Amino acid sequence: MLSGLKGTEEELISQCSICGRTEALFDLPGTTEKFCLGCSADFATIIVLTTEIDSATLAGVSTDDLRSELCDISRRMLDRSQSAELG
Repeated sequence: MLSGLKGTEEELISQCSICGRTEALFDLPGTTEKFCLGCSADFATIIVLTTEIDSATLAGVSTDDLRSELCDISRRMLDRSQSAELG
């Protein structure tokens, strides 16, 4: 969902809470921060992966693949954040 006044088609352009890029921002349920498209997708995936890792751990199932995916996404978000700082 784009941030902005309800009933308007105007996008709110501001800084992403994670990477700091100035882009159209999106809300995620349960958060007060606003994120760019890339960070919102990654952040939502991290929430799901964390839940799946917890469930797999409780069930005694290997979490190696899930943890690897979580690390990849976290690294991508860090790279995005650092590249936004540089330019």
